Amino acid sequence: MQDFSATIACTDDCESILEYVFGLLKAEGANWFTYNFTPIFESHTSPQSFIWARDCPIEYQRLYVGEQYRRRDPIPRLTFEHGPVLTWTQAKRLGASDRDAQWFFGVLKEMGVTNWLSVALFGPRNRDGYAAVQFSDDPDQFDPSRLSEIQSLLSTAHLQICKIMDEGKPTVSLSEREREVLRWMGHGKSSSDIAAILDISPETVRTYVRRIYDKLDTNDRVTATVRALKLGLVEL
Repeated sequence: MQDFSATIACTDDCESILEYVFGLLKAEGANWFTYNFTPIFESHTSPQSFIWARDCPIEYQRLYVGEQYRRRDPIPRLTFEHGPVLTWTQAKRLGASDRDAQWFFGVLKEMGVTNWLSVALFGPRNRDGYAAVQFSDDPDQFDPSRLSEIQSLLSTAHLQICKIMDEGKPTVSLSEREREVLRWMGHGKSSSDIAAILDISPETVRTYVRRIYDKLDTNDRVTATVRALKLGLVEL
């Protein structure tokens, strides 16, 4: 894996950081990647946690969010308690006596989600995060140094995202419509999706997005969302 610290340190928007991280993970054999940013005082499976995903199966995303499987997900808890890095096999062993955990692992296995790695990400002032990566090969067979480098990559990215979040304006005021648009942005909806949901034109949505970016001092939706969560401007 190439040296990533300098690149991440000089990147000033969260979306670019996560795209860069996913590119490096794909070079390590990753199929998909999810990153959760947890607001202060919230659990890692709270509906208020922000989730960024790339190439994650749509069926899994639909179940995880729409069916509230997120609340029953034992993996973040197990990872923070026993990690900071946990493989599929390790998580199954640790959750062997937990009926809900066994049910959740069964759901994942039915969808072919088995060769994954979860990583607990610790940030300043309890701004923690969590990442899950699905690989083509079994992470249990990875060399310890390879696992350590993957953890370091994800931790470095999370700390930079925390730093970027803190660089925003200290006080921001959003209109109710801007909050609505930002809330749907945080759920991964495109401008056309948001236009249909709110029954307004895509151009109107883009106008709101530009205003949101200006107020939150950013040019990407990930940074806008995490800054808004920090400031208590939206609930996801």
